[in-house]
Amino acid sequence: MRILTRYIFKEVLSHSLLGLLVFTFVLYIPHMSHLLELLVRHDLSLQDVLTLFLLPLPEIVVLSIPMAVLVGTLIGLSRMAADGEVIAARALGIGLGQFIRSVMLFAAMGWLATSWMSLVLAPLANRRLIAMEAGLKGSQVPYEIQPRVFIEQFPNLLLYLEDVTGSRQHWRGVFIADSTERDTVKITLAQNGILVNDPAAGGLMLHLENGNTHEIDPQNPTQYSVVSFAQTDLPIPIDQTSAATSQRRTPAIMSFGQLWEAARNPADAAARQAALVELHYRIALPVASLVFALVAIPLGLFSRKGGKATGVMLSILLVFLYYIVMAFGWSLARQGRIPPAIGLWLANAVFGLGGILMLVHMRRMRMRIQFFHDWFLDLARSLDRRRLARRKITANAALAGPRSSRDRFFQILDVYIIRTWLFYFAALIVTFTGMYIIFDFFQLLGDMVRNHIAASIVFNYYRFLCPYVIYVMLPLSILVATLVNFGLLTKTNQITAIKATGISLYRISLPVLLAAVLASAFMFVLDDFYLPRTNQRQDALRNQIKGKPPQTYNRPDRQWIVGEDERIFNYRFFDADRDVFANLSVFELDPKSFKLTKRIYAKRAFWEAQLHSWVLEQGWVRYVDGDRVKLYAPFAVATFDELTEEPLYFKKEVKPSAQMNAFELRRYINELSQSGFDVVRLSVQFYRKFSYPLMAFIVVLIGIPFSFSTGSRGALAGIALSIGIAIVYLSTAGLFEAMGNLSQLPPVVAAWSPDVLFGLGGVYMLLRVRT
Repeated sequence: MRILTRYIFKEVLSHSLLGLLVFTFVLYIPHMSHLLELLVRHDLSLQDVLTLFLLPLPEIVVLSIPMAVLVGTLIGLSRMAADGEVIAARALGIGLGQFIRSVMLFAAMGWLATSWMSLVLAPLANRRLIAMEAGLKGSQVPYEIQPRVFIEQFPNLLLYLEDVTGSRQHWRGVFIADSTERDTVKITLAQNGILVNDPAAGGLMLHLENGNTHEIDPQNPTQYSVVSFAQTDLPIPIDQTSAATSQRRTPAIMSFGQLWEAARNPADAAARQAALVELHYRIALPVASLVFALVAIPLGLFSRKGGKATGVMLSILLVFLYYIVMAFGWSLARQGRIPPAIGLWLANAVFGLGGILMLVHMRRMRMRIQFFHDWFLDLARSLDRRRLARRKITANAALAGPRSSRDRFFQILDVYIIRTWLFYFAALIVTFTGMYIIFDFFQLLGDMVRNHIAASIVFNYYRFLCPYVIYVMLPLSILVATLVNFGLLTKTNQITAIKATGISLYRISLPVLLAAVLASAFMFVLDDFYLPRTNQRQDALRNQIKGKPPQTYNRPDRQWIVGEDERIFNYRFFDADRDVFANLSVFELDPKSFKLTKRIYAKRAFWEAQLHSWVLEQGWVRYVDGDRVKLYAPFAVATFDELTEEPLYFKKEVKPSAQMNAFELRRYINELSQSGFDVVRLSVQFYRKFSYPLMAFIVVLIGIPFSFSTGSRGALAGIALSIGIAIVYLSTAGLFEAMGNLSQLPPVVAAWSPDVLFGLGGVYMLLRVRT
């Protein structure tokens, strides 16, 4: 390999590896929360932990490698062109063909790696991940078991516990409703219970002590059975839905051989078409590395200085256009309108042909790029002249009477620093948001085609999703912008020159620190006032894209709720508009022994405002003492003074925390907590509404000292370092959040601990910097 070839290869490779790291991390962020919760919930070995976190990577890297090749080629060649290295090479008689061959060799290596992952590793990893999650679900330790909440995670069983002790496996005051029989519910109450894993039975075993079981014949309500026990064992089955899903052969997780067999099977036309589409998709997608390189070579060779940010932005635009064309062809092929060989290769054909034409007409393309560059500079100069003319300031006047540095808080230096920082921040937030949307688009592409979703719905979904993605990506963008901005100032010795004038590093950092404070305030305002509405809209549109029924947040169909004075309500349906129950049951419990003392049933119950009471119709009431029924009294119409809960008590809304502001979420938590529902996750999210926006300021505290100490290595080192810091910070925050969700930490500690730890670390490092 010639020296120039190795040099070009090294230049493109360094930028591509950095792009691969950034793109893979941004696309990995949506998986982190779920994986960290699995890690906290289960006692896994180090090997299982590494396997769990590595399995999602192949599917992500299949998308990020072509993007990394594009970014590496654009930035690497534009850097060489800007420094005059391309002109110098051509002056020595080296043609552009040498650059093309070197880059295409690198792109071919990217194509081979992506093909191996797309055809072999990604489907294998998907199958392994699904099977691993199903196995973990079958052996999970019940960390989510909470006292005084309804536990609905077990099939056909509902549990309610007065208290939980020990390692969340020792229970006191156990209420179990078994709905295995469709028309009746078997009620079991016990003073104590112990939950243990039972691998032999493929589930859990609940050992109960000192209790009784209540059963009724739905066809003959006079037949009522009460059975007491000193000890009994109750098997708790585990939902095997995930396990069944892992065994289902869907095209996305089928191996290449299975896809090939399905594609050659004419018996099932729909399965054959789906297999052909998936087969061509896996082969065509890796070719993006080659066609991206063809497009990037002429664009990179004729870029000028300052083109790195432009190169990244242009890369995102090209990737978005490519995947739009790919999605269009995939949709038509999946519907059978065009052959998969055409639909899935359409994007490669368009970009490959475009790249070849640009290479053939490279001289003409250079003139056009030069024309647009000069036009943009002329436009910028014209806007500057108009701005100065409006302010009636000339260059001579500005030089004749400079203002004292004490006359204003912000100096020219502050404007210079914050302007470059804002440029990098804007470029990064657009880049990260675009990457997130592209990945999400491909995840939903199959649902869009399957459910015939209109383009307007897709556009509105991403219009409402963008504010949330910006909110999530703001801290990462601020961190990278801070490290790159101050890193470049340090590398070019501008920081040294500024310090020589007597200005400390703290004063230099002040505008960025103030910008970070404003960003944190903006994030809180965005999350508290704007995101609840947009999140509700995008959730509704996402459900429509996924083919789910529209969700209503007023839940009259909730069947179990805790009332006042140790009372539990169960009903088949509640009409919230007319305040009418259907098939209402009320269980009154003794708070000391946790035994059933009274049971009421009514076929219909309605609220009578004049009586300020519930009126029950066509039912019965039973008074129970231990294992015998003291009194059974049927009734046509009856009222009970102890039923003091008004209709509003049952009209609880079920809304995700992301669709509420802080005040609404706090009120919602109080309401659900009173009614016996699990509010641990909601409590963690409540405190996260305050702690997450502060992350924008904390990452600046961390980034500033790092940028001054490592800035001599340049912008690439700053980006790599920022990704490393972000991985540690976000992983720690996700780990604490998962521990809070599983009640291993108090919600306030789970939400605020990462900010406190990293904030103190940032302040310590900032104070240690030599100013």
